[in-house]
Amino acid sequence: MTAIRASRPAALVVVAALLVSTVGDEVAMVALALRGADRTHLTSVVSAQMLAALVPGIALGGPIGRICDRFRLDGVLATALALECVIAAGAAAVANGALLLIATMLLLGVLGAVAQTCVMTLVPQLYPQADAQLRMNGLMESVRNAGYVVGPLLVGLLTAHGGTGLALWVDAATFAFALLAIPVVTAWLAAAARSGGSVLQEAVQRPGGGLRVGLSLLWAGRRITLGTVVITIAATSVANVLLPFFAHDIPGGTAVYGTLLATWSVGLVLGPCLLRGPLGRRPTAPVAVAAATVIGVSYLVTGAFPVVPVMLAAFLGGGMANAVQNVALRTHVMADCPPEVRGRVGAAYGATLQSAVAVGFALAGLAPADWARWGILAGGVIATLAGLCGWLRAVGAAPVAAAPVLQAGRTS
Repeated sequence: MTAIRASRPAALVVVAALLVSTVGDEVAMVALALRGADRTHLTSVVSAQMLAALVPGIALGGPIGRICDRFRLDGVLATALALECVIAAGAAAVANGALLLIATMLLLGVLGAVAQTCVMTLVPQLYPQADAQLRMNGLMESVRNAGYVVGPLLVGLLTAHGGTGLALWVDAATFAFALLAIPVVTAWLAAAARSGGSVLQEAVQRPGGGLRVGLSLLWAGRRITLGTVVITIAATSVANVLLPFFAHDIPGGTAVYGTLLATWSVGLVLGPCLLRGPLGRRPTAPVAVAAATVIGVSYLVTGAFPVVPVMLAAFLGGGMANAVQNVALRTHVMADCPPEVRGRVGAAYGATLQSAVAVGFALAGLAPADWARWGILAGGVIATLAGLCGWLRAVGAAPVAAAPVLQAGRTS
């Protein structure tokens, strides 16, 4: 807690910038998709835009990780935010055709992956203690998820009054605002270096290798935890694709579908609060796997009991578990990660989870639309069973693995 108290003003500035930039990410995603649908009238273009936003984190994990390991993170983050600002402004002015819209989403996807890797790598540098990392990760998760809620609502207001062009100009402004936090991050890193809490990156000898190195370090000693989470993400991603089709068969239809998504988002914001109690003092690996199991249960319940109050309760619990899983898993991965490879491990982490999502999306395309309920139920069952098996194994391994992980987190 010492690091958080000593750096609270700086932390507040960084968190505010994270909130605004996350809102910007969502504004860009929704506004560009709306513009693609409006200007081209082709579902293939919007689909390509969504893929263009997802692919960079998977395909470019190696180069992104090496960049974050080789150069100072404040400089890399500032460059990414500045370029996002320029690209969003350019898109507002000239991105009208299919190719430009897809290229814009692709570039923003690359820069967004860089920024996310920077943020993930910064936390253990600024907060060497494992418990402080957990608290800061929890705070950032709530803030980031609040941005995911605010972003689409803001797009709706902006497009209603000035079209997608106004939304994209505001998007550019959010990235410009986030740049104001960079001097704070620079001063914070310098203070941490002087106190011995972290090192400036250019002073460290770094091993070679890219994504393969990051993946090998990521999975070393974490096969049970990561394997379980990957399976549950893939299974529940199938359910995410099928939910719009399922909405036609439930009372209230698409209105209830929107309410379910909003309820999940509320859970994402509230979930990290659970880690402030006894749950936050448990080993992070079993917590992450238990949360993944709860997510599976939420989809299982939704498919088995398509009654609105039951589904709303399941989605609230699933959203909270989703946030807990993200925080616990991120802390588990970075707490004992060697400082000289944090960028590559962070990029490998993002690529692994995004690959699991992509697999789930692809599998969902094999299910007929009128089987949506059974596909959701099957995804929930698979995720629940995988989570329970993984949790039993993680709990058995936790007494041995927890101590060195937390100790390494305190001294990194």
